[in-house]
Parts: sequence; structure tokens; C-alpha cells
Amino acid sequence: MARGAWIAYARIADIGARALAATREQLSTSDRTRYARFATPRRRREFLAGRWLLAASRRAWQRSGGASISHSGGWVAVALVERGVPGVDIEPTVARDFLRLGAWAFPAGDPEPWPRAARDARRSFYGRWTRYEARLKGAKNSAYGERTWFIDGVALSARLPRKVSLAGRAPQRWRRRGGFAPATLKAGNYERR
Repeated sequence: MARGAWIAYARIADIGARALAATREQLSTSDRTRYARFATPRRRREFLAGRWLLAASRRAWQRSGGASISHSGGWVAVALVERGVPGVDIEPTVARDFLRLGAWAFPAGDPEPWPRAARDARRSFYGRWTRYEARLKGAKNSAYGERTWFIDGVALSARLPRKVSLAGRAPQRWRRRGGFAPATLKAGNYERR
């Protein structure tokens, strides 16, 4: 039987101040200590949003296991697996000088060479970057692989066991009204490595 996995993501603004305040009250002692060390209100909000999405995902999926949290640019993502150590990363796909940035981030000796043409550079950069970050956070095991989705203006990658059954067959998007709903995936917005 394949192991189960759950991936959820949300815009932090959709979670709401009341939910974040309630999450702050429920933090463990170690999380309270960590929260107090954050210097900026933005970083505190991201931390609380990650903890809130983790708790909401566990309630929705109704299973426990390993977890990973990521946040960037006003977005937060969570990956859960029944057994093992997942990794997750989320990045808004904003415009940059991808040819120069990619050449810096992925040097010539890299096993997957960086494209010389600007075409597809945005998708290539964010796909590789988020898979790299998810790989750093997840299990260092050959039975794991990365999956990447390009949805709602973000790149979302997760490191999961290769033989895993993903709840809803796609990441679940949290919306303020309506809760979790599977992401609408179109052809060409999913990669598996």
C-alpha cells in the first residue's frame, strides 16, 4: 500500500489576523521562544502562518507523520507524509534577470546545465531552485524524489517518497472562504524529478 502525503499552500493574507492570533496563543514553549527571537512583524506573521497551516492541514487530512514548512513572498506551504521526512519549498515566480541569476546559482559544472536562451528561463530557474530547497529539507534517501507545481503565480516543490499517494492528486489551496480546495492543474504546470 502506498504511503499517503498532503501538500497545502496559502496566501498568508487569506489566513487572517484572528487565526494567527489564536495560533500564537497555542504555541509550544520552544515555539514561543523561537517566535520571540524574530526581529520583524513580517517574519513573525510568516512563522505563525506556517504553524497555522500545519495544524489546519493535519485536521483536514486526519493523519499524522513527518512535516515540512516553507514561506516566501506572502505565501506559505506545508508538506505532510505518513512516514518519513518530507521537504517543501514555495517561491512566487517574479520577474528577474534569469540568465545571469541562473548562471550564478547553477554553475557550468552542474549536472543539469543552465539554458543559454531566455526562453523558459523563469520556469527552469524556479523549478530547479524550489526542488533544491525541498531536497535540503527532506529525507536524504534515494526512495524520495521531487515534484514541482506551477500554480497561482508560485512555484511549489515537495520532496516525497516516490511511491506516495498525494491527497487530492494535487496541492490543496487554502482560501479564506471555502477552506481547502485542490489546485486546478492544467497541462504543463507539473514536473517530476
